Amino acid sequence: MTAQHDKLVTVTTAANELEGELIVSLLKEHGIKATSTGGLTAQFRAEAPGVVEVLVMQDQLAAANTIIAQQNS
Repeated sequence: MTAQHDKLVTVTTAANELEGELIVSLLKEHGIKATSTGGLTAQFRAEAPGVVEVLVMQDQLAAANTIIAQQNS
């Protein structure tokens, strides 16, 4: 069984790798460990466009959501 703090969860999605990395950097500036996935597929033109997911540890999800919301307001 995985402990809550050991589980990565998606905090948000981004349209491309650059946007995803900007969000990751913002979260890291606030002490939240974050990473992104899907950057390579997000640039392809296909029927189902790729998306970049920004991931954080589950126990940091609420704080990450707050930081992202403040940045977007």
